[in-house]
Amino acid sequence: MKLGTSVLLLALGVSALASDRSQIERQYKRWAKAALVNDVETILDVLAPDYTLHTYTGTVVPRKAYEVTLRKRKASKAAATVYQTKIVSVAVQGKAAKVISDETSDTFAVDPISKQKQKLVHVHRYLDTWVKLGGIWHLQTTITQVESTKVVPA
Repeated sequence: MKLGTSVLLLALGVSALASDRSQIERQYKRWAKAALVNDVETILDVLAPDYTLHTYTGTVVPRKAYEVTLRKRKASKAAATVYQTKIVSVAVQGKAAKVISDETSDTFAVDPISKQKQKLVHVHRYLDTWVKLGGIWHLQTTITQVESTKVVPA
């Protein structure tokens, strides 16, 4: 009987993790969709009230400063960067989750020497901390762990 209970608890734990991962993935997708149209309110809704961004250079950007940046981008009507986020790993403990994610974007440029068009693949690897508030996952902290750009023929 103890083995049956252990298997059931393990199955429930795996199911809960899959559900949490799915909910967090939906939040990443909400953010990406909102970023494409400069929907500042949706992006802010994904963030926890005490959100902070830690850039690759070590600068810490609190939520209020990040919001100012988002609003300036929207006001400038700057074209949004199209990117994809892939979850690499998720570790959930209660109402907190640590997520490693890769954000990839492609841009095109002309090489100044060869004059050939080239594709630039830019990758950010983030360590994100999510918190569950009122039953909804919100991004609390983003720490940029890696920034890299790879040049490939277009």
